[in-house]
Amino acid sequence: MKNFKFIALFSFFTLIVFVSLFATHLSYFSIDFFKISYINVKKIIDQNYSFYLLIFFLVYVVIASLSLPFAAAFSIFIGSIFHFFEAFFLVSIASTLGASVCFLISRYTMKEFFEKKFKKTFKKINIGVQKNGIFFLFFVRLVPIFPFFIINILFGLTKIKLSKFIFVSFIGMLPGIFLLVNAGKQISKINSTKDIFSFDIIVSFIMIGILPLVLKKVIYYFKLIKK
Repeated sequence: MKNFKFIALFSFFTLIVFVSLFATHLSYFSIDFFKISYINVKKIIDQNYSFYLLIFFLVYVVIASLSLPFAAAFSIFIGSIFHFFEAFFLVSIASTLGASVCFLISRYTMKEFFEKKFKKTFKKINIGVQKNGIFFLFFVRLVPIFPFFIINILFGLTKIKLSKFIFVSFIGMLPGIFLLVNAGKQISKINSTKDIFSFDIIVSFIMIGILPLVLKKVIYYFKLIKK
């Protein structure tokens, strides 16, 4: 009981501190602040566009190679500051390269460790590959039933060729990348609080969540993959 009172009291004071800090720095959370910051960043990038395109490409390859958890958010950010098609191809190629690096690391340096670490998941992927061949990789890229870093690591443990892994991964990730980059492009158009609830913004983010589910239903309905 004493522990519960202490936790409740601590939580209450933490909340007060958080609210006080938020109220004090409220201007930093306003649409105007974010818009001004965005415009300033965009100006810097536009002054040396090709250079920053390369920098963001290299950073994305590192993020994808290390399987860092903010790749999706970074994709949206890239979509907001670069031209759509350039952002789309940047993320597509960089994510495929990063996935390939992760694949090679798994295959040639840490094979035994990953086989033990992800034993159950690896068994599921092996069964999927045995039943459906290369199409199973295409399926798990379209429908993220496994985290992407797991796919990169565990497919490195299979007998799939690197060239096939690169090609199928590139094609399979395109729909998701398109939606993320498009979401970034829509966010860049926000000028007021009302714009956050615009039709384009809402549809863009709903599609990110719905598309994988729809594709999964379609693939299973037409029996394109064996369960």
